[in-house]
Amino acid sequence: MLSRRIKFLNKNVIVRMYISEGKFKSAASIRKEFLDYFLKDHSFVRSSPVMNLNDPSTPFVNAGMNQFKGVFLGHYDPPSLRVANSQKCIRVGGKHNDLEEVGSDTYHHTFFEMLGNWSFGDYFKEEACKYAWNLLTGPFGIKKDLLYVTYFGGDEKLGLEPDLECKNIWLRLGVPENRILAFGAKDNFWEMGSTGPCGLCTEIHISESPDEPLNLMELWNIVFIQNERVENGQIIKLPKHHVDTGMGFERLVAVLQRKKSNYDTDLFVPLFETIEKSSKVPKYEGKFGSDDKEGLDTAYRILADHSRMVTVALADGVLPDQNQKLRRVLRRALDVSEKTFRKTDLVNELSFRVAEMLGETYPELHRNLKQVQNIIRYEEEVLKALRETSGKKWEKMVKERSALSAVTDYMVSGLIPGYNDLQSILKDEEPKMETLPGEFALKLYDTYGLSKTTISELAKIESLKFEMSAFEENLKKTKERSRAKTKEKLYKEPVSKLSLDVLERFNVPRTDDSLKYDYSFDHKEYFFPPVRSKLLGLIINGNLKLSPEESDCILEKDDFLGREVNILLDKTPFYVKEGGQTFDKGYVQIKSLLFDIYEVRKIRGYVFHVGYVVNNKSRKLPVQQSKLSLKVGEDSQAWVNSRRRLSAMRHHTAAHLLNAALRKVLPAIGQRGSSVGKDKLSFECSLFGQKLTNERVVELEKVVNDCINSDAPVETKIVNMSRMMAEDNLTVIPGEIYPETGIRIVNIESPFLKSKEACCGTHVHRTGSLGHFCILYLKSQGAVSVDIHAAAGPVMRLAKIAGKNLKNRVERLEEEFKAKLTLCDELDSEIHDIQRNLMEKGDKILISYVDYRECQSRLSNLARAILLHRRTSARDGLETEIRKLQKCTTVPFIIHCMQSSDASINDVPLKKLEKLCPDLPILVIVFSKKCIRAKCCVPRKMVSNSFNALSWMDSIIKIFQSQADTPQGQDPLLVRNMKTSRLPWDEIEPLAIKACTKAKNFAVLALNVSKEKQANKTKN
Repeated sequence: MLSRRIKFLNKNVIVRMYISEGKFKSAASIRKEFLDYFLKDHSFVRSSPVMNLNDPSTPFVNAGMNQFKGVFLGHYDPPSLRVANSQKCIRVGGKHNDLEEVGSDTYHHTFFEMLGNWSFGDYFKEEACKYAWNLLTGPFGIKKDLLYVTYFGGDEKLGLEPDLECKNIWLRLGVPENRILAFGAKDNFWEMGSTGPCGLCTEIHISESPDEPLNLMELWNIVFIQNERVENGQIIKLPKHHVDTGMGFERLVAVLQRKKSNYDTDLFVPLFETIEKSSKVPKYEGKFGSDDKEGLDTAYRILADHSRMVTVALADGVLPDQNQKLRRVLRRALDVSEKTFRKTDLVNELSFRVAEMLGETYPELHRNLKQVQNIIRYEEEVLKALRETSGKKWEKMVKERSALSAVTDYMVSGLIPGYNDLQSILKDEEPKMETLPGEFALKLYDTYGLSKTTISELAKIESLKFEMSAFEENLKKTKERSRAKTKEKLYKEPVSKLSLDVLERFNVPRTDDSLKYDYSFDHKEYFFPPVRSKLLGLIINGNLKLSPEESDCILEKDDFLGREVNILLDKTPFYVKEGGQTFDKGYVQIKSLLFDIYEVRKIRGYVFHVGYVVNNKSRKLPVQQSKLSLKVGEDSQAWVNSRRRLSAMRHHTAAHLLNAALRKVLPAIGQRGSSVGKDKLSFECSLFGQKLTNERVVELEKVVNDCINSDAPVETKIVNMSRMMAEDNLTVIPGEIYPETGIRIVNIESPFLKSKEACCGTHVHRTGSLGHFCILYLKSQGAVSVDIHAAAGPVMRLAKIAGKNLKNRVERLEEEFKAKLTLCDELDSEIHDIQRNLMEKGDKILISYVDYRECQSRLSNLARAILLHRRTSARDGLETEIRKLQKCTTVPFIIHCMQSSDASINDVPLKKLEKLCPDLPILVIVFSKKCIRAKCCVPRKMVSNSFNALSWMDSIIKIFQSQADTPQGQDPLLVRNMKTSRLPWDEIEPLAIKACTKAKNFAVLALNVSKEKQANKTKN
């Protein structure tokens, strides 16, 4: 019973610690005191980033030992046999999810620090217990009679005996037996998860008063890592014993500063002061539960806690658009900031204060603060836009049904459609369901993106049971099915699962492809040496023709010719598509057969070279050798296409330089992915509302090309996960899972640019090998990100030359237009020709994006200027002709026929005829080499049954076999248009003359014009 009561103790009690009197210790000094205590005989290992780099099972690093998982399992050597540090931890999901508790009690946090010391096969139980006991009761001055310890009391199901060794250690250290308590596996057997390192643990607890074991608080956990839980659930022994100890920093600070709550310490008080000062709300009073009637103190705690978590996560490179748990915490903080404290930029202010408080311990907070604040501002704008759309819809739905107000994550984009879908199935279901269907719960999770918490809240609103454990199991099965489908794709022809099973059954070794990194550079060119290897198998049309089951095999010549062959070698220089880099092509020779390899694939560690026999007469088998005998272990030779590989290497190094340049030029970016080919590279990144202007693109190119021209060395080293964590300024891809060993780090340092990335790709040895770098075009990926396409190599200098030549050509057109040296139609034709080439520049012309944008802009401006000039000229020309005709005409009407260019025929402003000639009937015909159009207007005072615009236009319309209409809202008797008609050039002018004659005759008769007036009429 005692164990149960301890486990579920009331954590909100005031802990009255009668520790040794002395000077107040700040949180910073407590952290330093802990590290100084251990660093006398331990090595310091700095905190790893909070993003999980080698464990996809948790969204964040949630314990101090995460970075040492591979060490515990013996996958690689530790950085030192004894280490100590302060590790940044985040718990917002999975087994350790403290998010919902934050603010409601004194000790739960989304972000916290874990103080820890480790022994990797060095000291074990006794030393670990001594270290902990002596620090707490010595330098930290906690009274011994307030401390209790627990140990593992045995577990029949696990087949583990009580850890009496540990109990005796505590007794020898002077702990009274009545303060040494035994617990079962639930409390004192520690595990990372369903699999992984695990072991017995002992904990040190502190009581609020002597001889009071009912209200204990865990202070220090010492785990004896000596086991591993494997996939089948079995617990096995590890070859070495390790110690993993951890102590929650915030809780320790509260104890040593004699505070009843973690939030009363100097880890949070400065944040509360910032909130109070900025928002002008009442000061924080530390109220909880029913005492906090307005919820103000709870809001203080939530905002301060979440600001710490958000700042730390963003500074470590976690991105909200790729990590929904981070986005949820950030949005909750923004929500509290606006609704409770009436301040929109409060989270940004707090991020500055967080960096100020923790930056000395975690320098990346200072280094990346600009990026942190830019992302927060961007997410604030996104949330504001959401509130205006889905937020208002949800508020309306809550008014109609108040129970929906219980949904906490109401800003998730899929909530409204997901809720509506749920309503539709509830409406159709008869009789009414009692449990939320498992498949539909998965749909809410996968399709609509709702969290498990939100699904649970919706189920509760609808009075439905939601079994979380069953949901987790269904989710696990769904992921397994997805992985199985992925594997099925791999096992389709030409490599079958059966063939792979045979290879594994006979213990055929995996392909050694490390030779893909074996190439040299002599300051002029790169050499990719051929690799001599052994044949391990042949798969032809999906069938394993040569396998360990048959030591040799006789194949017909026709077995090869025209058929795809998969060649398995013991080692290879070929690069398989990994890390975004394209695969190699090349050749493999086996005896007299030469295979043209057009693709390489890696499945289960086996590299398959896919290709065809080269159809070369000189290599054709003689008639007497139409059958070829091959056997496992046959000598072969493989070599890559050096031009393709070198181009891929250039582009991969260029991708690293572009990534570094973006981080230098822009205040915040987030890499989303990259692709490296032989002709170009693409790099997709989040810009968080920023724009890649022409000026910024120019700066990016300049920075990269300056680095190229400096001919900086490209250095590579191989590290394990532990060493990788210790690297300064290392760029990793958010969400990427890295191996525990064999991690390649590519480092480039020049006066202009510094790049350091974990990367498995191949790279040039010096930046000068890139020749020249050029951004070709940008492709927007929605409102969030941009895909940058670029290329590198000596040929890229031609792109610059081509751009310069094109700009000179555009400049010449601009000057010719200003000087009126070239007809507008000819300029138009040349502009369209250039623009057409630019639109198809991938095939037509290689030019940089900046030059492309500049030329497009200048050409568009020139085209608009030409259009304006043409319209002005056409208008002025028409006005001049009409005025001239009005002065010299002797008849009561005007008929005018004029020729125009094809480009400007529609620029003649016929719609102005009424204003130009308000007192006389007028008919104007305009024609070019391809088109003809016409318009007539008749003043109202001259309209009659025999003469009006309708009848006048009808008199000529049939000549052109066209149609007529009247502008909307106008009288057809006053105004009539002939639609533009396309006719052969040799017919247009004669028909126009014929139409003028007919229109004249019609007007003369209708208006009864005398022969004398007709004779004096000026010819048109």
